[in-house]
Amino acid sequence: MYEEFGGLVDQIAKTVTFKLFVPDGERAPAQYLGGGLPRITDVFAVGSFQNPPTRQWDLTAPLRMTPADYPSSGVPKGTVYTYTSPPLPDGFYEYKYLIKFENAPPRLISDPCTRYPGTENQNSAFVVGGHVETVEPLASPRLPYRDLIVYELMIDDFTAKLKQPNEAPLETIVRKLDDLVSLGINAIEFMPWTAWIYPDDPNNDYSWGYNKSADFSVAHKYTLNPSTETDKLVYLKRLINECHKRNIHVIMDGVFNHADANPPDRGFPYYWLYQDPADSPYVGNFAAHDFFKDLDYANQCTLEYIRDACIYWIDKFQIDGIRLDNTLGFYKPDDRGHGLPKLLSELRGHFSRHKIANFSLILEHSWDYAAIDVVNSVGATSCWLDPYRGQSMDYLGNRPQGIPQIEPGIMRMLDSCRDFGAGRVPTTYLCNHDHMRLMLKAGGRSFWYLTQPYIIALFTSPGATLMYNGDEFGADNDMPESGPGRVVARPLDWDWFAQDPGPKVFGIYQKMIGIRKQHPALRSPNFYPSKWDESHTQPDEHGFGIDRSRNVVVYHRWDTASDGQTERYYIALNFSKDDQQISWEVPDGNGNPWQELIGNTVATTASGRLQVTVG
Repeated sequence: MYEEFGGLVDQIAKTVTFKLFVPDGERAPAQYLGGGLPRITDVFAVGSFQNPPTRQWDLTAPLRMTPADYPSSGVPKGTVYTYTSPPLPDGFYEYKYLIKFENAPPRLISDPCTRYPGTENQNSAFVVGGHVETVEPLASPRLPYRDLIVYELMIDDFTAKLKQPNEAPLETIVRKLDDLVSLGINAIEFMPWTAWIYPDDPNNDYSWGYNKSADFSVAHKYTLNPSTETDKLVYLKRLINECHKRNIHVIMDGVFNHADANPPDRGFPYYWLYQDPADSPYVGNFAAHDFFKDLDYANQCTLEYIRDACIYWIDKFQIDGIRLDNTLGFYKPDDRGHGLPKLLSELRGHFSRHKIANFSLILEHSWDYAAIDVVNSVGATSCWLDPYRGQSMDYLGNRPQGIPQIEPGIMRMLDSCRDFGAGRVPTTYLCNHDHMRLMLKAGGRSFWYLTQPYIIALFTSPGATLMYNGDEFGADNDMPESGPGRVVARPLDWDWFAQDPGPKVFGIYQKMIGIRKQHPALRSPNFYPSKWDESHTQPDEHGFGIDRSRNVVVYHRWDTASDGQTERYYIALNFSKDDQQISWEVPDGNGNPWQELIGNTVATTASGRLQVTVG
């Protein structure tokens, strides 16, 4: 539905048709439980398309838009205001809607369904002409989420020191894809690319993208190539195509809990479209107010708007997954008919109707194990399992005599798939955009070696693994948990890639990613010893579990293939400063060789046990 609205260009006729939809709570009261009427008397379109040679806006001669019921048959949901322009020369045009109200001054607002933001004043925009790109799906069938090694990429920071003068940031990323393939990743989770509120000088703009203002639009900064004005969305489509050619899955970070709306009349247009913005049915405290203007999922129009935005990216851009940011804000445990459960239910219905397989729906919910129950109850694929990061940071930071001290809780952390329903898995990570780097917690790049057992653990634990851009060469920037120094530019220093210990860190990540990809048992949910009693600080009788006194952990991973063959892997992690002699039981009898995958050596059994030295 909402994908039918916006500034829609007919590239053959070279015209643009503006369509602005406003729901009607009187004629279709089932659409929303709260909110009021917009009290609009007239709607006009204005913009640089009014005078193509000069690109001058003419507010004295706005173009009246014609109202009509939507849909045109049956019970209307609301009113759609429409205007179609005459043919226009090729170019990039900016526009807004001029709204007149019953009892308030006129208001210029942007288009809630625009495909582009403008260069200034929170304008909307469209392109006539330019290149055309159709997104193709992955070269090979989409993988189950548990098989993904995900690279979280912040477009601005990733490209800041790489971007060439006549290049959009989305183009810059394409030049680095082969390097990411050599690392071994097979998925990129892009931090939000949708448009956000920018300051008066957008050239000085910086955002993580979580202060979004429009859900169908790519941030202007990411599509800006100074050498051309007619190629915009084509850059994102080309980037996704280049990812798909390399079998890199593309995951979009979707901000569906809230929107940003700042006076005067900036940001989320469906807030300012109402004479009294408090009457907007799209905005309201649905579950937990955390950021900006919460979206009100008690109202059907809000659900439809977000659902249709998701389907737009899924169908038009062939994305392979969505990370849903801050789902605490639109989830009520006792309400399956609204918010997160309803949204995911309708998306799964879309997948079923269109035979879309292995599409990943990943939640950022609570920062504890309680998020697992939500994944199971709403039918998501995964959640960010932040205890994995948090506990790793705690152990790395607790350093008696300079050595990290692990605790029994590490066994629950490593048994990361525990409590997830069938086919659902955690997203595990050591770093993400929200927190300080693991390398800094270790003491900086000169202490890189302290991070090794955590990296080995990450890629041998159940679930999908995620790494944050720059982890692969040991980036060690800080990240305050709050305050003005939090959301600031931190350009990746690609020179560190070649500077010691960059190659060593890269080598560890590359090797562990390769091991995980080559051995399916390491991607299975199977883990022993599961449900570890955290009062126990010594290994069990078979040699598995935590030995707190020596600062080591041993666990078992396995999987049985369709031919009945079982592959087994044993992981021994040494967090101490000394080499450790470690022994545990194996099922295959005496004398059988075992391949040690990191050092590429062979170990043999004695008396039914493997005995190895772990450095």
